[in-house]
Formats: sequence, C-alpha cells, structure tokens
Amino acid sequence: MEELFTTHDISRLLQVDPSTVSKWIDKGILMAFRTPGRHRRVRSADLRNFLIAHRMPVPEELGSGVIRLLVVDDEKPVLDGLKRAFKPFEAQVEMTTTTSGVEALLLVSEQRPHGLLVDLSMPDINGYEVCRRIRLRQQLESVKLITMSARHSPELVDQSIKAGAVACLSKPVDPMRVMELFHVQPVLAMNGAAQVKRIEP
Repeated sequence: MEELFTTHDISRLLQVDPSTVSKWIDKGILMAFRTPGRHRRVRSADLRNFLIAHRMPVPEELGSGVIRLLVVDDEKPVLDGLKRAFKPFEAQVEMTTTTSGVEALLLVSEQRPHGLLVDLSMPDINGYEVCRRIRLRQQLESVKLITMSARHSPELVDQSIKAGAVACLSKPVDPMRVMELFHVQPVLAMNGAAQVKRIEP
C-alpha cells in the first residue's frame, strides 16, 4: 500500500513550516485529499512529483529523484529511436515503453510514472483517449501527460490540451524538450557524461 503523509510529516521531511505545506496544498500545486475526519493526506508519489517539478531535493525516504517516463507508440522503430535518444540521460530518466494504448492504461496505474509520452495515432486506442481516461482517475492526477505526432499542428496541440495533456510535441521527439517540461535541462559535462542543470524560474 502506498505511503501517505500528513502536513506535519512533510514539514519535518522537507524542514519547512507546516503552514507552508498547507499553502502548497491550498494553491493546488501539491496534490492532497481529505480523510473522512477532514485531515489532509498526501500520497508519496504525488509528493515526489511535486519535489521534482519544483526543483527541490528528493529525500531518501521518498526513493529516487529520477523521472519515470512511460512512452507509448505502436511503431517499435520509434520506441527504439527514443531509447537511443534518451540514452545519454539515463541517469535522469527511467523509461518504460509499450506499443499498446490499452496496456499503457494498465501500466500507468501499476507504475505511477511521473510522465506519459503518447503517440496520437495508434490502432487500439488513440493518444487523446489515453489522456482522457487517465485524467478521469483522481489518483493519477499527478502524472504529466505529453502527446506526440508526426503531423504536428496547432489543432493537434489544442486537442491534446483539451484531452488533459500539457504539451504536444513533434516527432521525432527531442529529449531535451521532454525534460524541460519536467523543469530540468539536460547538458553535457566536459567529459561527455550527461548531467542535469536546473532551470531557473
């Protein structure tokens, strides 16, 4: 069962005042729910996602700060290409792939990734519908949805946003663009090893 945190748990963990945690929740930037007794609770996955999105250190108690990304495309060569493209940043992005929209819906519930990158045109269930179904599940509200298409256009962007996505990217997808959506900018160190530089607000 997923661990739940109170506002006081979070204040202790992050060394901030409990009122600060309450403000994050009230503003809707930290996902939380209320128990029947009206007490606030935050799921560990939602707290992790919040910290990553706001460029804050992830405590060991919450596990890795690596971005978990589920990628969905019915064309295996596209998935293979994305794996190669993200290879230099494997220390920052943990990628899982599937060729099925239906399987993606199962995986996103099981794995609770930080983000989902989904192709709009797939035979079993298209990317719009995948996004819509995920957005209907309150427990998956923290998953960042991103669509992609080889026929990128303003209309596709608009439809993607309406379906619940934060962006629609043109294929082939640029890994740096994806990581920027998670507020991290990949850069290469002098020795060629991938590192991450935080984007200033």
